Amino acid sequence: MSISRAMVSRIRPAFWWAAVAVVLLAVLAGVPATAGAQGGPLGSPAGLTATPGPGVSEVTLAWTPAANATLHLVYWIAADGGGGEFQWRLADEAGAATFSDLEAGREYWFIVIAGQVGVSWSGWSEWVKAEALATPPPALDTAAAIAAGGKHTCYLDGNGSVQCWGANGDADKGQADPPGGAFAAISAGYEHTCGIRAGGGPAESGPVECWGDNSSGQSAAPAGSFTAIDAGRAHTCGLRDDGAAVCWGSNEYGQTGAPAGRFAGVSAGGEHTCGLRDDGRVECWGDNHYRQSAAPAGALFYAVSAGFAHTCGVKRDGSVACWGANSDGQAPAVVAGDFAMVSAGQRHTCAVTVAGEAACWGYDTHRWNVADAPARVVSAGDEHACGLRADGAVVCWGSNSYGQSSRPSSDMFKSISTGSFHTCGVRTDDTVACWGDEAGQVTPPEGSFQSVSAGRSHTCGVRTDGTVACWGDSRSGQAFSPRGSFQSISAGGAHTCGVRTDDTVVCWGNNGDGRATPPEGSFQSVSAGGHHTCAVRTDGTVACWGYDAFGQATPLEDSFQSLSAGDSHTCGLRMDGTVACWGYNRWGRATPPEGSFLSVSAGGAHTCGVRSDNTVACWGLDNSGQATPPDGSFQSVSAACGLRMDGRVVCWGNNKYGQATPP
Repeated sequence: MSISRAMVSRIRPAFWWAAVAVVLLAVLAGVPATAGAQGGPLGSPAGLTATPGPGVSEVTLAWTPAANATLHLVYWIAADGGGGEFQWRLADEAGAATFSDLEAGREYWFIVIAGQVGVSWSGWSEWVKAEALATPPPALDTAAAIAAGGKHTCYLDGNGSVQCWGANGDADKGQADPPGGAFAAISAGYEHTCGIRAGGGPAESGPVECWGDNSSGQSAAPAGSFTAIDAGRAHTCGLRDDGAAVCWGSNEYGQTGAPAGRFAGVSAGGEHTCGLRDDGRVECWGDNHYRQSAAPAGALFYAVSAGFAHTCGVKRDGSVACWGANSDGQAPAVVAGDFAMVSAGQRHTCAVTVAGEAACWGYDTHRWNVADAPARVVSAGDEHACGLRADGAVVCWGSNSYGQSSRPSSDMFKSISTGSFHTCGVRTDDTVACWGDEAGQVTPPEGSFQSVSAGRSHTCGVRTDGTVACWGDSRSGQAFSPRGSFQSISAGGAHTCGVRTDDTVVCWGNNGDGRATPPEGSFQSVSAGGHHTCAVRTDGTVACWGYDAFGQATPLEDSFQSLSAGDSHTCGLRMDGTVACWGYNRWGRATPPEGSFLSVSAGGAHTCGVRSDNTVACWGLDNSGQATPPDGSFQSVSAACGLRMDGRVVCWGNNKYGQATPP
């Protein structure tokens, strides 16, 4: 049976007050007076609060001490009625107490009694209830804020630094190139980003700085201090210190014409804007073609978010209400539940409940996978969404065409290799890290490595002493680690090949069509594909063997610096820096662009290469964005992951198994 405040109130006049009086008199008789505390009427403790934690099985109380009190006692009892009797103890301080021996996850009622030594009466607070903390509190300093834009994402860490990834526009944009210095808030628009500078005013306000596209003036922030900022498609809005809304940028539909008066929040959408008044009313202005600016009359909200052509808000009863364009189900009239926040994207909406559960609805071509979604906050972009888990970690899902759903690595790497559903890299400290499909192929052994190669479902690496280590699926013997010293290794579909230190090639694993039977001779490199293998001889000519139904094992008669075997095609880097490909050419995977390259990497149905100016170019199938690389400079590329010049890994394309989310 549970015990309510009403039941406790009924108990109080009976045995409870008698018990308290007996204990209180006994305590008062034995406690010396606090100097200066007596001499006036005794007041009552006020403002009692009870908070779970800070540790497991703990509850912390705080209150305003009673006037002229010499001591405060705290009484408590389990809210479920089990365990029976009231318990008491003297407060640690005049206005605070922490209880450390409670039952984790159990609720308790608390009341504070004030007294004076030598006086037989007392004042008491209101009853409050709290649950003893059941699990350790999460660390929330990994990231402070997250913002998903059109095709890029930015996050603000606990130190005020901003990091962005994904599309970066043309040279005159740069929405993913944040300036240095500390920020207090961040917001990503379609092709621009804005933030509130830290330390530019009161603790929660400062000047606004924007970067990226400014073709409509959306990045030309006005001077002065702001407490909130929100970047839309081609306009931006913010709140001044006095709560006034100010907008700038495109005003084709009046979306920057903010009404007068005080607002508690503001949200810039596609071509409309909505603001939350202090009393909970939502007021919108700008384009109303889809009724996205027609907020429900009489409804009161806690929060509002303007999307491309729809708007959603969290109502006072915890449900989400949406209005405007609903072509993909992004704007249902009501979504029942107890929600804490909502974010409207282009044709989808995401929200987080007070219990920390994320939900998305609307456009679902990219199969919104919210199983690992954040428990604190979420931000919806055009076709992707990102958020923060309870531990502060960043997680993204949805479209990854420009790498907007793959946060760059925090670790530094010197080489990377992308397999079918996982990725591995050698860190700058020579250790190997893998991520993606959680099978044995992403669990590397300890030790130092000089190189690593990710195959379909296994991985192999060459240690710094030249020996080979393999892990993952070995049903065909592909993860067998041969003896001897190697200079390089390549993991394919179900076979593996390596170049020994004497320049000979050896292969193991599935030998269908002779893919694991290399020719004799001296080689400088080897690449194992899906069902075939190719290698560059020491004289620069190429030899291929294995499955050749599409001509992938019939190389051109030319000299090459390096080559890469994909599933059913092969590409190589000629001596003059141009790329040549052969084999299956559906979707153009074997039709490279002109120009000079530094390296090339063939994937399943696409190919990527690093140009001589260190930018990445990709061609072939682009159904998951694997052939749409991010902007910027790279030192190397492997299928759909690239190694930046500073050693950070950036991935794009399919991220179903987390293979595009480096550590």
